[in-house]
Amino acid sequence: MKLLRVEMKDKLKKITDLTINELLPQEIILPSNYFQCFDKHAKMIDIDLKDEKFEKDINEVLINEFAQIDKYVKDASVTIQEVELITQDAQEAIKNKDESALKVLYKQINTLKSELNSMTENIYKDHLTKFYNKKWLYHKMLNEQAKFKKTNIVMLINIQDYEYIVKTYNKFIADNLILYIITYMNDKLKDESLEFEIVRFLNDKFLIIFDDIDINLVKSLANSISNILYDTVLKSHSGVFLKPKFNYCLEKVNKNESFHELLDDLYKKIIV
Repeated sequence: MKLLRVEMKDKLKKITDLTINELLPQEIILPSNYFQCFDKHAKMIDIDLKDEKFEKDINEVLINEFAQIDKYVKDASVTIQEVELITQDAQEAIKNKDESALKVLYKQINTLKSELNSMTENIYKDHLTKFYNKKWLYHKMLNEQAKFKKTNIVMLINIQDYEYIVKTYNKFIADNLILYIITYMNDKLKDESLEFEIVRFLNDKFLIIFDDIDINLVKSLANSISNILYDTVLKSHSGVFLKPKFNYCLEKVNKNESFHELLDDLYKKIIV
């Protein structure tokens, strides 16, 4: 049953990504447009939204999602209560100059910090790559109007042949290719001591968001990484040979500029 939920969730995520990708250039998206587009892409991967089995499967997914949300809410409530208690105890220990009590409280604070980090990872991290997901992007980098909170350099990366590899071989091989490329890129950019964050935006597309630095430096590094990977050949455990290829484009975006307009520009520039 758990495997069924995972497979259905993966399919729904794929349909959602394809739908958003198609509708993104439109200035206005009506609910009817979204449903029609969603239905079209569902049919393309052999899912009938009116089928009883699909309804049963989707109910399983929704029940699981609500259970996870409920767990996050309960965990957050417990954490808030713990913070309140630790704060009260810390105030009392400071007032009484009780050093032994403060040492115990410091240990509790570190444990609490670890729990909060775990909760954050569950909410904001992509399950495959462990880099950030779209939730993080919208909550941390953008304001309520989906505009950038500060000036950045944004790079859109498209992993080439992802869908072809999924159809020809399997998703496991395709996902491992993605993991290899994006991990390699992360390591190389870190070697340059750059400040950046990586976001998995769609299955085969990533955004790398840099601080406001020289855009030509970023272009040079991306070209170098692309060339190195292009000359690399990977071999899967099943004997499949693959070249880790990606293409990219990037732009500078100023504070309060629209994320969706930027993304539309990047999509028009990149060759997919």
